[in-house]
Amino acid sequence: MKIFSTGACLLLILLLSLPAVAESRLVFTTIEGSPDTLTGEAVLKEAYKRIGVEIDILRLSAKEALRRSNAGEADGEVTRIDGASRQYPNLVQIPIPISYIQGAVFSKNPDLNLVGWHGLRPYRIGRVKGILFAERGTRGMNTKAAPDYDGLIELMLADQVDLMIVPYINGLISIRKHPRGGELQLNGILETYLLYHYLHKSHEDLVPVITEILKAMLLDGTIPELRRKVVRELTGKAAQ
Repeated sequence: MKIFSTGACLLLILLLSLPAVAESRLVFTTIEGSPDTLTGEAVLKEAYKRIGVEIDILRLSAKEALRRSNAGEADGEVTRIDGASRQYPNLVQIPIPISYIQGAVFSKNPDLNLVGWHGLRPYRIGRVKGILFAERGTRGMNTKAAPDYDGLIELMLADQVDLMIVPYINGLISIRKHPRGGELQLNGILETYLLYHYLHKSHEDLVPVITEILKAMLLDGTIPELRRKVVRELTGKAAQ
C-alpha cells in the first residue's frame, strides 16, 4: 500500500478546498519588454496548470504593472523582488522563489571599475521606472528614469547618464537588439535578487495552494530546469 507524504496529504486537502473562483482564468501583470520575466511566466503556467487554472499575462510598463495589480485590476504580478508588498500592500508574496535576477551595470566606459552600490554615487545613473531593486539601490543618488529599456539606452548614448542599472539579461538582450548597442558593455554585477510571485489579496485563499505547488516544483527540479531552458532560448547559452 502506498503511503502519502505529509506534504502530499496537505496539498490534497488544499486542492479539495480550493475556492470555486480559482477555477476561472487569472490575469497576471508583468513588465513589457523584460525577457527576465519569461522564466516566471513559464513557471506559473506550469504551476497553475497543475491546479486546473489557466493564466493570461498582461505586459505593461514596470510602474503600471504594479499599479494595476495592487489596485486589483489584475490578479497579481508574475514576479517581483522580495518585499514588494511593503510598497504595494494589496499584494501577497508567495514565499517560494521562482527565479532570480542579477543587478548589472552597463556603460560606454570600458575602464569603469565599481565596487558595490556605494561606488555609484559619483555618477549620473540611469534606470527604468518601476524596477524596484534599482529604485531602492540608488535612493538618494543622482538618477534619471526612462520608461523602458530602449529609452534608457538612448539616454546612455546621448550622454545624459554615465551608466545604467538593469537586470543583467534584460540589459544584455536590449543592448544586442539596439543598432548602437556595441558601444555599451557590462561593467559588473552588483547583487543577485530572488524573484517571487505575488497575488492580489482578494485571492488569499489561493496562497497556501500555490505555495505548496511551487514548493514541490522547486524540490523536484522543475523550476530550475524551466529557468535553464528559457535562458538558453534567450541568450544561446546556459544559465549562470
